[in-house]
Amino acid sequence: MFRLLAMLAAVAPAVLSVLIPGESCGWFAYTPLSEALPEPGALPTVVWTLGEWSAELLPVALALLAVWLPRRFAVLGAALSAAVLVLGALTVVIPYPTPCGPQRGEWLLLLCYAAALTACLLDRADRRPHRPARRATAAAWTAALFIAVGHDLAATMPVSSAEDLGCYANLADTWALIQMHLFTAEAAGVWVGVAAVGAVLAPGPAALSAALVLLVPALYEPVAQLASSSAPSNCSGGLGLISWSYVAAAALGVVGSLSPRSHTAP
Repeated sequence: MFRLLAMLAAVAPAVLSVLIPGESCGWFAYTPLSEALPEPGALPTVVWTLGEWSAELLPVALALLAVWLPRRFAVLGAALSAAVLVLGALTVVIPYPTPCGPQRGEWLLLLCYAAALTACLLDRADRRPHRPARRATAAAWTAALFIAVGHDLAATMPVSSAEDLGCYANLADTWALIQMHLFTAEAAGVWVGVAAVGAVLAPGPAALSAALVLLVPALYEPVAQLASSSAPSNCSGGLGLISWSYVAAAALGVVGSLSPRSHTAP
């Protein structure tokens, strides 16, 4: 139970970034072009870069520990959570200059990392045996996890033209709004979190549910296109709207969820 709580706490920042939209000061409209934009120094750049990447990778690291090194989960998970907590605290102390003013880290995120650290420590105190996952289960969920990580990285890459977006449906109204939210969730690492939670829960019906959730980003656009009276797309066919890599991730998650449990003590 504590491992699941640690994972949920590690995933919470990604979910909160989607649910709580950021604020814009509108500097594009009100800042004179002649005014020099603030440039961050070396220290804020290093601190904030390490803080952001560590927060993104914490669920991945915890998931890999859960499926490959279950005996070390509590100790290594606590150490990683503590490192992320320290880096997050530094973003509060060291502001990052932006056109909208100095940006500081959020205390709410620090509470999430502290909760993950606490859950890992409680897991170490829990004397109940943890059965390790079979190698097939671990391999399947690891592959699904890295597919989601690949999509997360691709979604955060800068886009210079419409061609960089690839194949997509030109949706409108509510369908387009949901499409935008799903893309935001992908860039924030929500689907990485879903795969990570599934890896911690595997095998079993709860992990199977997490695997099936990965079909949402895989099938949303073709379903939305059909439901919105066949909205136009830049794809060669309807099958092009399916994110086959997410389908593969979901299939791998299903395989890992249905694998028999190991009866060997950890």
